[in-house]
Amino acid sequence: MSRGEGILVAVTGRYHGLGNRMRVVLGAHVLAGLEGRSFAYVWPTGRGFGARLDELWAFDASRWPEALSRALAPAFPYRDASLEWIDETARRQRVWQIRTPHALALPDDAPSWHTELRALQPVERVRRRVLDLFGACANRPYLGVMIRSHPVAHDATLQASPVEWYLGRIEEIRSVRPDLGLYVAADTDAAFTRVARRFPDCFGQTDKGAYNSRRALQAAVADLYLLAASCHILGPHYSSFPELAQHLAGPAVALETSASAPWTRFEAQPELSVGTPLRPELRSPGRR
Repeated sequence: MSRGEGILVAVTGRYHGLGNRMRVVLGAHVLAGLEGRSFAYVWPTGRGFGARLDELWAFDASRWPEALSRALAPAFPYRDASLEWIDETARRQRVWQIRTPHALALPDDAPSWHTELRALQPVERVRRRVLDLFGACANRPYLGVMIRSHPVAHDATLQASPVEWYLGRIEEIRSVRPDLGLYVAADTDAAFTRVARRFPDCFGQTDKGAYNSRRALQAAVADLYLLAASCHILGPHYSSFPELAQHLAGPAVALETSASAPWTRFEAQPELSVGTPLRPELRSPGRR
């Protein structure tokens, strides 16, 4: 088989979250380009995850049915994220199927899937929500806070990142920078309400719809961009969602969790201004 005749298929799991899905699909898209293969992806939807990828971002790659992927698996088995299986024998195979929740171990000199993420544009409904929410930040730098408190969250997340931890860190940070705004992206209205009672000037989204419904996932993508446009992110331990926001933001923004390294903690220093929340990695000196 000559180079360019094969296809690479990124296979996401039915119960994989948004962060896990995006890093696999975008990483595999990068790999397909490196290997000269066409690209497709499997993105199961249903009760556990209610939105297609093209209902969240403008993404025109071919989407395969889950049943087609399973039917081809005996002849073209699922591969892992290590990419150690790529050799000349593998390159002669017409179909590669990569099924994993993990980021692909791309070559060091390969483009990053983070760059692919930043190049995406949300669908129009999400774009409007992002811009409307950003306009509510009163034209000042703000702290981005992402809280996972829903019962379906991983036990490690719930135990290490209770709402009390966020309240304490917000209090500490605002004692140093009382001028900072506060954007709260919570996966339950109850968690948002607890923060709003302590900090009435916070802003964010509530009434997002059923957990992981299409409506909730579109709200979550808007949260991603608002978190990425902040000057610092407080996020839950052991969750890929705030990591996705930090990758969207780039190195100008640190992600701090209750278990992260000391260097991720907030430092009172001049922020770089975000021109548009739809490209939060593009920043310039000076305040908004």
